[in-house]
Amino acid sequence: MSTANGVFDESWYRVKDCRLRLLPGIELVRQRFKGEQWYVVCDKLGHQYFRIRPEAYKFVCHLENENCVEDAWNEALRVDPENSPSQGDVVQLLSQLYRSGLLRGDRMADIEALAEVRKTEKATKTKQQWASFLFLKIPLFNPDPFLKKTIALFSWCFAPFGFIVWLLVLAFGVQALALNWGEFKDVSEGLLGLSNLPLLYLAMIITKTLHEFGHAYACRRYGREVPEMGVMLLVFNPLPYMDASASYAYTHKHRRVLVGAAGMYVEIFVAGLAILYWANAGDGTMSRLAYNMAITASVSTILFNLNPLLRFDGYHILTDLSETPNLQMRAQQLIKFAVNRYGFGLRGQPVPANSLGEVVGLTTFFFASWIYRMFLLVSILFFVSKQWLIAGVIIAIVFAVMWLVVPIVKGARYVISGTELMNNRSRAVLVSAGSILAIAAFLTWVPLPHYFRTDGIVQSNPFVNVYAGTAGELVSIDTPSGSMVQAGQLLVSFRNPELEQEAHLVELEYERLLLLIRSDQSVDGAQLEGLLAKKEALLVRREEAKRRLAELQVKAPVSGRWIAPGLHEYEDGMVARGSPLGFVRGEREFRFSAVVRQKDVDRLFTEIGDTAEVKLFGQENVTMQLSKVTPIPAEQSQLPSASLGVMGGGNVGVNTNERSGSTSSEPFFEIRSTLHVPEGQIANHGQRGVARLRLPNLPLGRQWYLRVRQAFQKEYQL
Repeated sequence: MSTANGVFDESWYRVKDCRLRLLPGIELVRQRFKGEQWYVVCDKLGHQYFRIRPEAYKFVCHLENENCVEDAWNEALRVDPENSPSQGDVVQLLSQLYRSGLLRGDRMADIEALAEVRKTEKATKTKQQWASFLFLKIPLFNPDPFLKKTIALFSWCFAPFGFIVWLLVLAFGVQALALNWGEFKDVSEGLLGLSNLPLLYLAMIITKTLHEFGHAYACRRYGREVPEMGVMLLVFNPLPYMDASASYAYTHKHRRVLVGAAGMYVEIFVAGLAILYWANAGDGTMSRLAYNMAITASVSTILFNLNPLLRFDGYHILTDLSETPNLQMRAQQLIKFAVNRYGFGLRGQPVPANSLGEVVGLTTFFFASWIYRMFLLVSILFFVSKQWLIAGVIIAIVFAVMWLVVPIVKGARYVISGTELMNNRSRAVLVSAGSILAIAAFLTWVPLPHYFRTDGIVQSNPFVNVYAGTAGELVSIDTPSGSMVQAGQLLVSFRNPELEQEAHLVELEYERLLLLIRSDQSVDGAQLEGLLAKKEALLVRREEAKRRLAELQVKAPVSGRWIAPGLHEYEDGMVARGSPLGFVRGEREFRFSAVVRQKDVDRLFTEIGDTAEVKLFGQENVTMQLSKVTPIPAEQSQLPSASLGVMGGGNVGVNTNERSGSTSSEPFFEIRSTLHVPEGQIANHGQRGVARLRLPNLPLGRQWYLRVRQAFQKEYQL
């Protein structure tokens, strides 16, 4: 127990003559955390749990044997004066035990002066629940009698045999998913379609119910009760929940971990069975339901339950594995201690951490969990707003009040009237006000580097596609694909017997016509005039035939590397005119073509710099430079590469009616620049990357505003 409050306490007179005992039916369970011994006070009737240290446990035992609180404290001092609690510790312990409903005595009015009565605590709890209306729990009934009767049917699931069955189902499910991955991805495109939403919601209810029963049966298997089952309104969606908090009283942490993981254990098993059924069943309602169950079971496990940054299963598993109970509360207490100690100059408070490692771990958890919760909140808001914009706005306002206004009001109240800061009030007010003003000034006045990021594609300079100029049969590949070539070098040879015959006939007719012209003996020259006109027409046909014959010999249009991986496909057939044969690309100079949406054009075209940076996919650790950044002031709809569209893995929306995936769904503008490849690095034509364009410096607040506005414009076309 802490003795930071000193041996004596000014409130001691209120409790010293009270005769207090633990309520009948209270159980004390011994646990170990990081080598230290603790005791959990368990109320089986009220389902309340309270953790105390060994010295507090000994004092509680003395309460059972002595007449009053003071006698018990004196006896504790006599038995172990070094480790006995101070009067302040005793007052705090009794207050907390009473708030948890674990004490009975003859003078409750004295303790009520130190801690609010149970009615106030219950009202506060109810108020907190309704304040978190997006995660509201509504209890319905006690499932424990049903669990007692049916535990024999399912206890094998948590035995070695059940684990072997679980592994087999998981292995076969993964195999079935791998074999049908293409179809699985195709079906997912209609997951949020209106016709699939009822099945998706039904699958969510089924998997969530099985998840909760997994917790309940695991808890019941080791002898603890499950007193409550009900409905939780998760973002207005009713889903089942069960109270398995009795697992807190398990002596061994591996049992607590098992109860925490049991829901995910069941969900993964259900996902495996659902995949197996979907992969082997034909089309139908049950097959689609199985598909939705596989999706909901796996997604909820990975994104929510397994993540320790949210207060779901992963959080409780982490607290047990790390032997750090009340992880989130202790992290908050540590941050509060740091602010009080180093910001407000409040000394004498105990550090809510036992080692430097705990300080680092709790601090990291606090900021990581806060950032992830905000990210998840924003994601939920965008998702809801896409379907119901008004509902999204209402939720945003409520969360702004809950997560911004309320904490600010509480913090201001603590600084202005908190009893802990009685002797440091002036410093606390000055530090708080100064910090707020400094942050506001930094966000609104201090210009910082400002960048705009956009996707683009690497293009060789030059880069020329090579097509078949004339239809023909492939005779020979004169230059293998991958070879360096010079402009005019022969690449591929074709032959076209019909074209050759046609050219031969044209040549014969031309020679015959020349003979007729030379032998013309007409007086008025009328016949000669007609022959000369025919000669001009034949000359055109003759030159056209020669040109088409020459096109059968395909030559390199520019110097570079000849790439033609698909030429072998033409070996046994006729090549149509205009068929793509390959391309010639340069390997010394490259350019980078980036696409910019219309909404960003005005600002970029007027403020963009002459240089920029780019990171290419596959070479993220290398930053390459761009120069001669030039916006092209003309709308386009044909993407430089299909890989920039969503069908090719990019972010640009494309016209779904066009199969190539290279026609954008809305006009865009192109920004071209010269790419400088560092020594020892390579760049390939068609390689995708992200360019970072330098803009004039802006304060961070202004940058955040622009990014939020861009996000709203993109999502809601505002």
